[in-house]
Amino acid sequence: MASQNINLFQTKSTIQPLLELIEQYVRIASMSLLAFVLTGGIMVSAAFYIFGQQRDAMEKDRQLLLQQVKDNVSKESLFLMVRARIAAGEKILSTQVSYAPFIDTTIKVLQSFSLSSFSMGQKNSVSITVSVASLTDATRVLATLMDMEKKKEISNPILQSFSMDEKKIQIGLTYTVVL
Repeated sequence: MASQNINLFQTKSTIQPLLELIEQYVRIASMSLLAFVLTGGIMVSAAFYIFGQQRDAMEKDRQLLLQQVKDNVSKESLFLMVRARIAAGEKILSTQVSYAPFIDTTIKVLQSFSLSSFSMGQKNSVSITVSVASLTDATRVLATLMDMEKKKEISNPILQSFSMDEKKIQIGLTYTVVL
């Protein structure tokens, strides 16, 4: 008697041997393609990670450099201000007349006598008033003045005034300092 069960599934494949060979190559190709896609994805992810790290490092460097520039702006402005002031100071010093020769000649004229007044005029002229105790001291002051003229340290010595009282003698002198 024949079986009453109908089996719709075939137990044996009726695929031809050529199709089996193609199916085997398709499986190998699909596995290779899957491995290639996974490997490519991992490599692209790694590249994005590495480039992202480099971008972040460059951004940190940029922020650091911007901060350094901001810090150096104030230093540079101070430097420029100091440099401008030095230039102005050099200009002032180049036009300013040194008082040292005027004071030096006055000290030589005075010797150890007391100075009552000192003034500087135009064209390197100096006016002084010297107080001395005796006529010999007064002649020593005048002799020093004449010696300085001979040595060309001063020119145009003039006795402006000469006053004498019981205790002291005052001599007013004017001369031009030779620079």
